Amino acid sequence: MFLQIKKYFLGIISLVSLQNIFAQTDSIEWHQSFDKAKSVMKNISGQNATLYNQLSGQLDSLCIQNPSNPEAWYFLGSAIDRYNTSTGEEIPASSLELAQKASAAFSNCLDFSKGKYQGDILLFDPHTKILSVWGTQAFKYLVRNDKDSAVWCLQQAEANGAINQTVKGYFQQVLDECSPDSYLFTNGDLYMYYLAYIQYVLQYRQDVHCISLNFLNTQWYPQAMNKLNILPLNISQDSLSKIGNTAWKTQNIALQNLSGMQGDSVVAWNVKPTNDKFLLRSDIILKSFLEKNAFQKNVYFPADVPENMRLFLNINNYAQLCGLTLKIDPEKNSTKLSFLQNRLAQLNELSAEDSAFTDNKDNIQVLNNYRFAYTAAASLALQQNQYAAAQDIISYEEKKYPENMLPFYADVTKNWFANFKQKVMDTVVNK
Repeated sequence: MFLQIKKYFLGIISLVSLQNIFAQTDSIEWHQSFDKAKSVMKNISGQNATLYNQLSGQLDSLCIQNPSNPEAWYFLGSAIDRYNTSTGEEIPASSLELAQKASAAFSNCLDFSKGKYQGDILLFDPHTKILSVWGTQAFKYLVRNDKDSAVWCLQQAEANGAINQTVKGYFQQVLDECSPDSYLFTNGDLYMYYLAYIQYVLQYRQDVHCISLNFLNTQWYPQAMNKLNILPLNISQDSLSKIGNTAWKTQNIALQNLSGMQGDSVVAWNVKPTNDKFLLRSDIILKSFLEKNAFQKNVYFPADVPENMRLFLNINNYAQLCGLTLKIDPEKNSTKLSFLQNRLAQLNELSAEDSAFTDNKDNIQVLNNYRFAYTAAASLALQQNQYAAAQDIISYEEKKYPENMLPFYADVTKNWFANFKQKVMDTVVNK
């Protein structure tokens, strides 16, 4: 018989009836029905929980009819997950049972793909979907201060193949760049849930306060982080609940510097609005935190956080490049190339024995940050007219992270790197 169906299979159906309909799996009708359901999933506008529920039933039936089709399982898992948490606001009230069913569907997808899914995706690979499903449940319990249940959920992510050792090593190095009792503001599911796994399951670098910039746009998350004293703010809980997107024109933000560095001073830089109109709720909350913190504790962002999500802090104003992270510093233009080169030398090499990370394109994308840490250092060297150093940095990167071990995520990134490398080489020749 075909591969075993996971225990959280949604339909109730006997093995006999499964075998009776197995001959129908390649029917024209099945493919037409599946293509229609898939198209609806791709084109749903808004957060229509009722429609996701209907699609879950349709896709469940299609998986019963054709249980060895990995794409059907992927879209079933996605429909269940979206029904369970169609917006970030619904995470605290989400269902563990539905999370288990979504995870089981994604696991079936991987089983029938032999671990490397090649079908259509809705934003993330099924490995990452499993991580997100269980990570979401973990945070549901964390805001209730139920750490044991949160740890169990994160262990389920690992048990279902969502934790890769090479990628885990990357995120540990992100934490390693953070000083004790500091703050790390992150972007994206992989950062949020891998860091949670590392801190709560492995109990590694639990002194670092990790905050999701994405979740700051919800009501429940910043309030919970503030109540748990993880995110100190200069506004009350009542005021926090009322913050929304705020009209904004390009202007300076000024922070008092109470770090003891550079004396008692004020640090200011230019902040642009989103869509030329406003600051997001998350921007206002981040601004409030930075004002409250006043450089008293170190604040970091992963270097791949978009500039607009970090209030336009960059290496040309008050962000110091540390390798995989940016540290907010009251001294302007504080990145030191010699420090950066030493840090790059400490970054993990990739092992030829662990190529499993390449089964997930999301992993490839995040691990390319190793490569782009080198290009950022080379760019800084060019700015400082250290042309030979820029050439050496690019040469070291290609030896340490060759394409046959660390593929580029997309052709556009490969082309960008090739053009940057050529720019470095041309500059060296011309100088």
